[in-house]
Amino acid sequence: MNKDLSLFVKKFKVPKSLGNSIKRFLNEEELIILNHLADKERKLSLLKSQFSPAKISLVESLHKKGYLIKVSKDGENYYRSNTFEQIVKRFVNHDPEYEELPEEEKIHFQEFISGMYLKKMMASEKPVYRVLPIEETIEDKRQLIPYHQAIHYLQNSSELAVIDCICRTTFSKCNKPRKVCLALGEQATFFIERGLGEKIDIQEGLEILDMVEKKGLVHSINNQDDPNFLCNCCECCCVFVQALKKRGIFTSMGESGFMASLDKELCDQCAICLDKCIFGAISDEEGSLEFDEGKCFGCGLCAYNCPQKAVKLVLKESDN
Repeated sequence: MNKDLSLFVKKFKVPKSLGNSIKRFLNEEELIILNHLADKERKLSLLKSQFSPAKISLVESLHKKGYLIKVSKDGENYYRSNTFEQIVKRFVNHDPEYEELPEEEKIHFQEFISGMYLKKMMASEKPVYRVLPIEETIEDKRQLIPYHQAIHYLQNSSELAVIDCICRTTFSKCNKPRKVCLALGEQATFFIERGLGEKIDIQEGLEILDMVEKKGLVHSINNQDDPNFLCNCCECCCVFVQALKKRGIFTSMGESGFMASLDKELCDQCAICLDKCIFGAISDEEGSLEFDEGKCFGCGLCAYNCPQKAVKLVLKESDN
């Protein structure tokens, strides 16, 4: 291991499992730049006095990749290194080189990303992500408030971008569409400026939501006052759904505030809803479908796919 790589591993606290993989996405010149900017931000004019023009061109290249953060102050640009976690996310999600890795090497990246998100879930006092209902499946639309509406977040975003789903890119356990996650506001600008995301308008965003509903994906949004992602999750790749279902970590995914209600007179027991529910809230009890309110996250996939329209979402009493 050369000295620049050794220094990078130390400064960025690279786990041993990924130590030998750094060379897959960082060359020696890039390591020098990242090491130099790991401790604090430095203005571009200072960097130009310290590095050759060839190295300075790498600064903008690394910024484009998302490996460096640029801040403008008093008419001058300042740069600093991104965190190792964010550098790995950008590599896995946007660099074609990741797709070319052998499966045994991909496993190390998969474990790192799973561990990164699990740590975040375990440290959080509330769910990191929250399910959004499919709005057309709600029994009484007057129950809808902005907090529950996907369209509200699209309409109130200064900019929208569609990007690849990091979970399906990382784990590739299904053939569900990848380019369906929506970045909002400043986060969208981040991806658009770097060519990592495609700028879209509200209508295109709504068309994506409609498409993923047909594909059986669950809408979710990061659970904060000013969310910057609206994701569309599958049960096989999504680290948040997996954490909930397999590990019982309830700070991974929060409920929508709605629950599914079955009209047994309309139900013909086709059991399509049973197949579509990713949260295990529906069971077949001796030929009769039963809905478990405690397990229902109110996504609306069961109602959306019910040919008899026997299932609707209703607002939970605690949300009134």
